[in-house]
Amino acid sequence: MRKIAQFLFLLILCFLFLIPNVSASNRNIFGLHLTQPNDIYSAKDIINSSGGDWGWVTIVIRTDQLNPQVWQEFFDNCRQFHLIPIIRLATLMDQDNWSVPQLSQIDSLTSFLGSLNWPTKLKHVILFNEINHANEWGGQVDVKSFADVAIYTAKKLKELDPDFVVLSSPLDLAAPEKPPFFKSAENVYREIYLYRPEYFDLIDAIASHSYPNHGFVGSPKDHGQHSILGYRWELNYLKSLGVNKTFPVFITETGWPHREGESPNNYFFTATTATKFLKQALDIWSQDENVMATTPFIYNYPYKPFDHFSWLDTKNQLYPPYQEIVNLAKPKNSPLQITTYELTRIHLPFLIFTNHDYSGTVTLKNTGQSIWGETKFCLNPTSSPNLTLDTICLDNSLILPGQQKTFNFKFKVNQTPDKNQTTFIGWHRLPNTEITAFSSNTFIYRPKTNLIFRLKNTLQHLFY
Repeated sequence: MRKIAQFLFLLILCFLFLIPNVSASNRNIFGLHLTQPNDIYSAKDIINSSGGDWGWVTIVIRTDQLNPQVWQEFFDNCRQFHLIPIIRLATLMDQDNWSVPQLSQIDSLTSFLGSLNWPTKLKHVILFNEINHANEWGGQVDVKSFADVAIYTAKKLKELDPDFVVLSSPLDLAAPEKPPFFKSAENVYREIYLYRPEYFDLIDAIASHSYPNHGFVGSPKDHGQHSILGYRWELNYLKSLGVNKTFPVFITETGWPHREGESPNNYFFTATTATKFLKQALDIWSQDENVMATTPFIYNYPYKPFDHFSWLDTKNQLYPPYQEIVNLAKPKNSPLQITTYELTRIHLPFLIFTNHDYSGTVTLKNTGQSIWGETKFCLNPTSSPNLTLDTICLDNSLILPGQQKTFNFKFKVNQTPDKNQTTFIGWHRLPNTEITAFSSNTFIYRPKTNLIFRLKNTLQHLFY
């Protein structure tokens, strides 16, 4: 019996090791941290390379950058290129410090983000950046001030749209405890919890800067708060405080610096080593079901102070070793998108006889987030029982949000309805178009909608 038990135990172990990691194979965590919206045109082919789809982009929006044309174009590009944006909120530089956001600025930022047509149903927003550095919060670390602003911002976003996914402010996990200029991540989390614990109720996920510290020279095999697994320390520490909530993790900054760059440096890693380490790290993160995304810092910043982290050189060329990341096989994400439409015009014959086949057209406007035609777009009829009506389906074209498409359809009134029955044409989630008889015992019908308009057009065609 003991030998049989040992055999079964070994068999189970072998089976477990042979099972593929489901979360890793069905989840694309790869993305990049962009400097500006136009970076998307070259970054898209890197992020979604080698089979990947719907990867991630992190980008900063400042309070002086609320140009709807620029950001709607960026979101439209994310939609077309299949990229999920993560937007980090920022204010303005005041000398050497980022100014503390005013509530009026929060109102403008949140309203602006709520006014845009995002590419996906879930809208990811980060609450500022490394607020345990004085220069990130008006010149001195002020945890209470940050907590107040963060809670106000999170509530504003959720009031605008419950689909906003609010990410915590990422902290510098290696910062020392040297107030008022630095505060350790441990003390920041503790002070927030003691002052306003509802902060952790309002955030939906942790944004983490899990760098290989100290000095960005750690190994991908390191563990602990100052490693690429720093987010695990964050999750465990929050639980120890009493935060009984499971947070997904978005690693919005990480990576290794390299020697290549314009400014003097003390880094002893080449781009080849940085790439090697990042490949190992991506393999580790992709096997952790808590990690939703990772966007290494930074794609295109070939000048001081971030030239040694930049993936592109001053000629906008990718440092060759990073091609290994491009070549890595990547899974496909399938984010939820809202599909909505509105009827802008329907054309029917002026006279309709029962038991005759007729043709009509209906024009619909894409008012949602999805691109019609990337997946099947068909609307089933919801017409009255005495009317036969086609399902309308999109052909091989692609219809972007804001665009319109005219569909042809056929219909037939099968019988004369009784006086209590309404005859109408309609499709799923569209208003019905009623067809009315000229009299109670006639076999001739007309569209009820826009009758005067139709008569006017008919007379114009007859006499002019």
